Amino acid sequence: MSNIEILVEHGSKELFKIFRDTSIGILDLRTADCVSQTSDILPTLRKLEKLHLWGSYTGHFAIQLLASLHCISLQTGECSCEWLCNLLINLSALNHPVECKLWHFVVHSREEDCGNDSNKHLTDLRSKLLSCDMNKIEILVKNGSKELFEILFDTNIRIRVLRTADYVFQTSEIRRTRTK
Repeated sequence: MSNIEILVEHGSKELFKIFRDTSIGILDLRTADCVSQTSDILPTLRKLEKLHLWGSYTGHFAIQLLASLHCISLQTGECSCEWLCNLLINLSALNHPVECKLWHFVVHSREEDCGNDSNKHLTDLRSKLLSCDMNKIEILVKNGSKELFEILFDTNIRIRVLRTADYVFQTSEIRRTRTK
């Protein structure tokens, strides 16, 4: 089943139970609710190489990434800075080359919702991110934002593919400080 791509737009726990312990290679989850419903079975998909996510994600990163994963694609949706930082930290822990594709995904700082504790938590998370070896992560960006490039600032991400001249301008400060 490693050549099969499963696309789920409106799933249920019963549907995802069918996938448990299979060798599905590509899983395309069209809503954050689908992602939430796969939390029990995702760790059992031993040959999952590509994971496509759609929807809105905030707060704690609750997806258990598999060692077999080589590509995570954030298709259309949004996420908080905290969620994206946690995703990148988890990707670096895989310790093998992995692509992180950000197509039409908006990163929000959520400053309007953050209190002092939240800002301190984000600062701590950013420090943890900077301590990770991220040189095996390839990030491909189609539609970026200032918040996204601030997260990537000073990291040692190996390759970044920029799709438009606007991103070159937005990342000029980042490129000057890249360590690798």
